Amino acid sequence: MEIKTATLDEIPQIERLYQELFLEMSILQPKYIRPAKQDANFIRYTIIEDDSDILIATVEKEVVGFLLIKETTTPPYSCLVEHKYAFIVDVIVGKSYKNQGIGSALLEEAKKWAAYRHLDYLELNVLTENKGAKALYEKHGFKDMNHTMRLEC
Repeated sequence: MEIKTATLDEIPQIERLYQELFLEMSILQPKYIRPAKQDANFIRYTIIEDDSDILIATVEKEVVGFLLIKETTTPPYSCLVEHKYAFIVDVIVGKSYKNQGIGSALLEEAKKWAAYRHLDYLELNVLTENKGAKALYEKHGFKDMNHTMRLEC
């Protein structure tokens, strides 16, 4: 397995994994998430821009997982301490490659990505129902910082 930064050539393989990610999410929260395709322009933009990357895990040149990461800053609210940080937008490891250390390798590379840019911390969101992902993130030192709550009308 190799971890590297995605190039435009890998967009079709990333699109395939995005479909798998959105399907998994739709199974966890079918009332709010549906299976879908990711916009190729979104992927292209993420790869091209200087403040974001898609880190990919490859096995024999096949993209088997990825982590989309973006540099950002805290909102300009007077009560918030300003920070520059890395936000992990999406993470997916292909179904047939789960539990082989690929998610951990992607997270370790994300930590290096943030350190290289002198960012203060990494942040991400995870669906409450995604117990496996939550356990992986906690294993890597992520901690609960807030909760989104919803009341249906």
